[in-house]
Amino acid sequence: MNPNRKPLLLEKWDFIILLGESGGGKGTLVGNIKRYWLENLHSASMGDIFRKKAQTDPEVKRMTENGILINDTTACEVFREFARAHTPGLIDGYPRNRQQVIELIKFIKDNNWRVLVVDIHCRIEKIIERLLARKRDDDSLTIVYKRHTDHKELHPAVMAEVRTRPDLFDVITLDGNLNAEITFSNFLMDVLRLVDMLYFYDMTDIKTTFAVRGDETTINPALNRWICGFLQSIQKKLNEKQGKPNKQKDD
Repeated sequence: MNPNRKPLLLEKWDFIILLGESGGGKGTLVGNIKRYWLENLHSASMGDIFRKKAQTDPEVKRMTENGILINDTTACEVFREFARAHTPGLIDGYPRNRQQVIELIKFIKDNNWRVLVVDIHCRIEKIIERLLARKRDDDSLTIVYKRHTDHKELHPAVMAEVRTRPDLFDVITLDGNLNAEITFSNFLMDVLRLVDMLYFYDMTDIKTTFAVRGDETTINPALNRWICGFLQSIQKKLNEKQGKPNKQKDD
């Protein structure tokens, strides 16, 4: 084992991958993960990376503006570059097709990783509603429908490959049509189900506070803080046990 390796998330995952359509709720989920649970987690969106590249690369600009998928070689290299530099980390929007997931599997095996895959599903009507509200140049109806068609065609093969490798991946499936706080509660409950049961037996002294704030109209924010307090306490104890620092600072 590499002594310089950073602590795994809950002694289990090196990386988190978010899959789903643009407008399906991935960005909001990332925001909640960092707000409630993993404040210093390194995260990136493949879309944001390529929009930044489009500022200096005319070909990437043409593809992003027309909703054309970036070629596999470029997409895989961008992911590998980010993943090598930021572990544990999270990326939104990769892999997009079967070839990319095959390359991802090779990368994970070469690095002896385990990855949490979060697959978010959302109705096209809800996606259009959200994308039109954010008023971004590459969110015209034509491009939105093209991205939706590409996702419907390519995504099943991605998940089929992922599900053949339970030795490398854990998978959480979420309903992105719901309120963001409810979606995040569902995500956290699935994370808890994947946590090693030994921690529940051994870490009986962990305490976390449940409190609903005066401006909150549902129980979910309080529930999310409560569960994340528990997960953070587990992580702290694991890090202390391994003699590792408890904060992952941004580069």
